[in-house]
Amino acid sequence: MSDQFTRYEEDLIGFIKSCKTILADKIPIAQADERKSLIRQLRQTTDDISRIIEDMEIEMRKFGPNSRASMNNKLKQYKLDVEIIQKEMKKAVDVSSNFRNYQSINQNDPERNKLLQIHSSLMNTNDTIVRSTQIAIETEQLGNNVLTELNEQGERLRNANDQLDDTKSALYRSKRILKKLSMG
Repeated sequence: MSDQFTRYEEDLIGFIKSCKTILADKIPIAQADERKSLIRQLRQTTDDISRIIEDMEIEMRKFGPNSRASMNNKLKQYKLDVEIIQKEMKKAVDVSSNFRNYQSINQNDPERNKLLQIHSSLMNTNDTIVRSTQIAIETEQLGNNVLTELNEQGERLRNANDQLDDTKSALYRSKRILKKLSMG
């Protein structure tokens, strides 16, 4: 892997962590104006992340298939992280606009409470799906890495077999020469 790709990756990981922190820790407790500011910040950061991913894709093209496969798997994971961040950001925007609508509804309304419970249940289900998707991608990456390693080992075995065949041929020729010399 190139130093440039690694630098891009380090920047990308920092931006993704920053977005996740804002989404998990800051937005839920932010007031309306601060929430808008945080959402703007998230949009700018996701734009930066997209540019870095594009740069990483360009950098990745400079390498052979084995290196590219590994880099591509990482990029898939990062793209999934960005999609998750964008979905969470959309939820934050929706929650922000819905909050204004909820303020006009009576706080003791049983229908509202039921809707809030359903919403909470849906959010938990969504989080479970996101975690499952991440596990599936990590499993796919692991499988691709194993496949790459097996291909490399297969190539080494084919080379060793070719060398063995060459050695057998050389040994056979040597035996014939020695036989001719002893007879001759």
